[in-house]
Amino acid sequence: MKQQLNLFFHALLFYSRIPAGKIDYSEENLTKAFRYFPLVGIIVGAVGGGLFWLFRWIVPIPVSLVIAMVGMVLLTGALHEDGLSDFFDGFGGGRDRERILSIMKESTIGAYGVIALILLFLLKFVLLLSIDPSHFVMALIAAHASSRMMPIFLVNSSHYARTGNSKAMHTRRKTDTQTFLIALAFGLIPLVFMPWQIILVTIPVYAMIVILLKKYTERKIGGFTGDVLGALQQFSELAFYLISVAVYTVIS
Repeated sequence: MKQQLNLFFHALLFYSRIPAGKIDYSEENLTKAFRYFPLVGIIVGAVGGGLFWLFRWIVPIPVSLVIAMVGMVLLTGALHEDGLSDFFDGFGGGRDRERILSIMKESTIGAYGVIALILLFLLKFVLLLSIDPSHFVMALIAAHASSRMMPIFLVNSSHYARTGNSKAMHTRRKTDTQTFLIALAFGLIPLVFMPWQIILVTIPVYAMIVILLKKYTERKIGGFTGDVLGALQQFSELAFYLISVAVYTVIS
């Protein structure tokens, strides 16, 4: 139990800004902490949903939605959004492997990254606003949990593209079977509470996103980076909201 708590605290510290105290850090432990990556997503989605429900009784729904979105970004430190902006800067502005990797490692943000973030938050706001408030909390939790499984699939099916030191060095390692299965459970459990039509559409769409991104990044840079994983999580989360809106519109 102590070891599992240590791994959970690794996940909290690396994938969120939630204080977790002292940990027995190692790169191997950080790789094993992937098992709790979707659980962090459940926590983030629950906090966002809680903020929405709290403020919807005080302010208009669009305002409470913005507050929820801001709360979730603060809770994660914009980790995945940062990956998305770096992804678009790198692949949008780089012409070869070395230049793409160099741009993604820069601390500044370029035009591609800014535009990507603007469109990302605009799409999230519009899509979430289109979901009935009675389904909102569960949709947030399911989206954040299930989308965090996709980077784990990519880590286990592709190769880490960088050779030097980086914050995502632990993703060089494939996850062990126990880690993968625990992460899969946390990623799938929230889906059980969603309409079956959403599950039916989400699984093949997620698979398509992973496959296409894998092929693209392997062709361009020979694999993935931490920024690619962050972008993948955001693509998947956005896809879940789009699928939810479409399904709820059809079945309502």
